[in-house]
This record gives sequence, C-alpha cells and structure tokens, in this order.
Amino acid sequence: MLKHLCFFILCAVVCGNADAKHMYQYTDAHGVVHFTDVKPGDDVTGVKSTVVRTDAQPLIRLRQDGADADRSMTFVNSAGGPVSVDVSFAQSLNVSTEPPLPARFVLPANSESRVLRVFAGAPNVSFSYSFKYSYMPGDYRAQHDDAARYQLPFSTRQQFVVAQAFGGKASHTDAQNHYAVDIVMPVGTPVLAARDGVVMTVDSDFYGTGLDMAKYGDRANNIRIVHSDGTMAVYAHLQLESAQVQVGSHVHAGQELALSGDTGYSSGPHLHFCVQVNSRMDLISVPFQFVGAAGDFTPEQGMLVGGR
Repeated sequence: MLKHLCFFILCAVVCGNADAKHMYQYTDAHGVVHFTDVKPGDDVTGVKSTVVRTDAQPLIRLRQDGADADRSMTFVNSAGGPVSVDVSFAQSLNVSTEPPLPARFVLPANSESRVLRVFAGAPNVSFSYSFKYSYMPGDYRAQHDDAARYQLPFSTRQQFVVAQAFGGKASHTDAQNHYAVDIVMPVGTPVLAARDGVVMTVDSDFYGTGLDMAKYGDRANNIRIVHSDGTMAVYAHLQLESAQVQVGSHVHAGQELALSGDTGYSSGPHLHFCVQVNSRMDLISVPFQFVGAAGDFTPEQGMLVGGR
C-alpha cells in the first residue's frame, strides 16, 4: 500500500520570522555564572547584556495522530484569541475526510482542536494525498460593534499629534491599515488599552527601525487584543521588551500595555493603532472613534489629541 504525505503551509499574516531578545550574564555572590533572558534586579551588579536573534514561534501548529490509513489532524492554537483556518486538498487519491474538504474551522483561544480525520477509501488499494492550510487571526464571522468607542491609547494628561490618519498615503493604503492612526510620541511613553479585551498575541523582542520594507516591514513590536465583538486592536512599533501584559490576560480600557517605541518600518517614534476584523479570511481594518473630552471624534491628520 502506498502512502504519501505532503503539507503545503500557507502563512497568512502570521509567519515564523526571526526576532531577537536580550540575554543577561552575571556572576552571583557564590561565583556561579548565570545566563538568562529575564532582566536581573537592580541589586545585581556586573550584568552583561547582549541582543541575540531567536526564532519566532508560529501562531498555530499541526499535530497528526493515528495510523497512516486513518489519521486525525489536531491544530494547537497558542494565541489568546480565536484563529480561523482553511484546509483543502492539494491532491488526493482514494482518501476521504470527516468533515469533507475544503473546510474552514475556528480554533478557540489556547486550545487543541481535533478538526479533521483522514482515512483510506477502498481497502487494499493504494492511496495518497497532500493538503494545504492557511490561517488568519480572529473569528471569520466576527462583526464590528459600531457602537463601540475607544479611549485614547495614552494618558489624557498628555497631548500628541496625529501624523497619519485614515487612508494616509504614506503607509495606510492597504486594507489591513487603511483605518489606522499614527500618533507621534516619545519613546518610552506608556501605551494604554483603548478598550476592554483579552491579549491575543505579544511581539516584544524585535529591535531596529528603518524605511527598508523588506528588512523592517514585519519587525514592529506589537500587541494584539481581541474584543468582545471579535474585533482586534493592534498597538504597534512598541519598545523592545516593554510589554506589561501576557497572552491570555484580560485587560481593561486604560490599563498599561507597553511602552511606545520606534521598531520596524518607521520614520520616527510613534504609535500605530488600528482595529481589525477577520472578514471571511481577509484581515481588514475598520473605522472607529476615540472618546474625547468634548465628545466622540474621528482622528484626522494634523489633529492634536489628548489633554483635558
């Protein structure tokens, strides 16, 4: 009997890129040398810090169980929110699946989901197959609650300028970022949650910045938070290793998430903020309004926001 397995993985939005983190070396009072990626306390002296590259982890993983002629496929979702997956055959001979392919699945947050059984058709006949899958953060059925409002993602005691708003020609030209806002702020400014939600992903280990899209386009530290309506807020260009929250944490509006920075594709320190929804496996941004002292408002380029 012939069995052929071949997996074509199409990464949608979330891919396994290399990132970096600090490694710390110090010698304790007993002469023991320690290596750690957790920054020692201020009372530890003689600490050496080195930035090293590491491998980022994929958002989901596939696990296969069972015999060749009867296998189950389980997806492991490590994100703090739902992830949608499309699965289809690239080719098949004398095989069946439960449920039939192509199929779309929604993986719950932090879950292992046995979504597919693949088994041989007619007995004593050779069989082969290969399949592919693609995934996208968020539930593809989600719809934005137009009544939702968003607090400013920084303290209202501060004031900053909107450098780029909805449809900005510099970098807000694609569907994922069309309804995004870039707020100029100094590196190290506390970034606050604009709306209640659950931390879905945290990328905090990138460093470096520039206008080379190929080099820096996917290297902005960011935090993604999923809301009760299934939409997701993205806070990007954050400072290296400044995240104050973890995947799966429940956060409330006004809670500190991280510090602003200047990482990834950027021409200067700023916070990139947008609200996205997985619309039938297309990640798109949606318009939103901030809550201001004089009422709700849509951010516009050149606008000074904040302050009471």
